[in-house]
Amino acid sequence: MGSDEPPPGTHPRHVLAFVAGVVALSTAVWAPAGLLGALVMLVVGVAALMFAWEAGTRPGPLRWAGIAGALLAGLVTVSSGFLFLVALARTFS
Repeated sequence: MGSDEPPPGTHPRHVLAFVAGVVALSTAVWAPAGLLGALVMLVVGVAALMFAWEAGTRPGPLRWAGIAGALLAGLVTVSSGFLFLVALARTFS
């Protein structure tokens, strides 16, 4: 690949990272209540965060979508982690 060639398009990756963040956020609505629901939210949030973080580091005009997806997935990961710890403490107390 020469220096005059444009970089490969990563636009679908950025858009999919944003969609992954929205899906992670939607797990708060459809996940069951309790320990199992918090675990599902945590797993989906971490997976979406890893994908969106990688997509957000790639250059492109839609990079903002990858960063927004990473922010949404990070929010879900942090909140579901706390919910999981609370549900786990209630289970063992």
